[in-house]
Amino acid sequence: MPESLKTTSRRSFLKTSLTGVSALTILPSSLIAGLGHRAPSDKLNIAAIGVGGVGFRNITNLENNNIVALCDVDWDYATKAFRRWSNAARYKDFRLMLENEKNIDAVVIATPDHTHSVAAMAAMQEQKHVYVQAPMAHSVFEARRMSETARMFNLVSQVGNQSASGNETRDICEIIWSGAIGEIERVDAWTSQPEWPQGNKYPQRSMRVPRDLDWDLFLGPSPEIPYHSTYTPFGWRAWWKFGNGALGSVAPHLLQPAFAALKLSAPIEIEAATSNVNLESAPVSQRLVFGFARRDNMPRLAMPAMKLYWYDGGLRPEIPAGMPPETSLVNYPEGLVFHGTKGMIICASEGKNYRVIINGELVNVTPEQKIHRINNAYSGGHEADWVRACKENSTNRLAPAASFGTQLPLSETILVGSMAVRLQSLRKKLIWNSAQMRFTNINDYEEFEISETGEMYIQNGIPKFDVNISRHNASHFVNQAVRPVYREGWQQI
Repeated sequence: MPESLKTTSRRSFLKTSLTGVSALTILPSSLIAGLGHRAPSDKLNIAAIGVGGVGFRNITNLENNNIVALCDVDWDYATKAFRRWSNAARYKDFRLMLENEKNIDAVVIATPDHTHSVAAMAAMQEQKHVYVQAPMAHSVFEARRMSETARMFNLVSQVGNQSASGNETRDICEIIWSGAIGEIERVDAWTSQPEWPQGNKYPQRSMRVPRDLDWDLFLGPSPEIPYHSTYTPFGWRAWWKFGNGALGSVAPHLLQPAFAALKLSAPIEIEAATSNVNLESAPVSQRLVFGFARRDNMPRLAMPAMKLYWYDGGLRPEIPAGMPPETSLVNYPEGLVFHGTKGMIICASEGKNYRVIINGELVNVTPEQKIHRINNAYSGGHEADWVRACKENSTNRLAPAASFGTQLPLSETILVGSMAVRLQSLRKKLIWNSAQMRFTNINDYEEFEISETGEMYIQNGIPKFDVNISRHNASHFVNQAVRPVYREGWQQI
């Protein structure tokens, strides 16, 4: 393969920015020939971006289609995928892949969070259906644009959140909608994650970039920092530049049953209290409180304003009153409690192992099934449902369970929470206006503080620490977090 296909192309070749998205009206010939419909027996031509970890599992679940191109910035990490699909074209730069490979129907994106949006937008501007790992984007503006673009081009989108397709999530929805546990005004969510180091500063010791890794392409649109092995292939989750800590990694799957059952939109307020916070990696532990406005009532259930409490890093909620002795939060390393006026539901992540508790006793509730079920959601069914939708006529297709539009409120909640964590020194509940994508109670001149503890010293026999306090403009920080400015060589969306 020519070296030009393996290295970063510094030219900006994306044909149209999203501001001119309405000008793109040319559909792939395969869709025109079938008037937007493929026979169910047809195979999609699928390309994948990020194939060494979760992406490998995704394309394994899709291998009854044609895997035509594979892209990964780390060819050593991607070796097992290259060997398994040896006939697929190989790339390091997804932009070159989309430019050169004209037979692609759909693209799977399983990169770190900070490149979800640039890859998805590039694919959608080429009229490709997209499957993107959760959370769907790294900023609120990116998530909003991704959802708008998929809708405008009538493309099939799916977020890699299998909980949205799982039977347990649907069971919990139907139980709650039946009114069995009453109105829900509070949900507790907790996880023992992170299992990777967090709360650290960028490593000071530089390292040589591995031969098979293109570090410049890994950074993508993010500002440049020196390579260190702590960032990739797994540790990127801890760092604000690339991920959103335990909240970004766990919350999409853990909170999906709550967002589905309670029909939550983006939060209207947020409070954060965490262990030591810095601007480089997420804290070791967090407690966040999200406030949500009331929603339209359902036939058997009112939807009042409610609060969602998030705990991670080993923190847990209080044991609810009325919890039967045979059920314990200790049995759930991560889980949810729906607090209803008539009872409660406790479950593990993705709604699994759920229990309904009324009057302090475990009960069986079997309401009428109103939501269709997806077979084998966690072992290929979630990806298969995306393929099914890609093949259906665009005028009457059934959208898959985790389309960008349905996942946008959950992704926005995670991203707003991550901003609030770094702004907690403002010492106030932050009011979020989703339509304006800003906190309405932060003025242009407010500053937040980041306190960093330095080395210990002894003074008069008493141990003390140097504490360095830096101050930052809060409004500028929010603007940059909501809509990041990409570095040179990357098309701004």
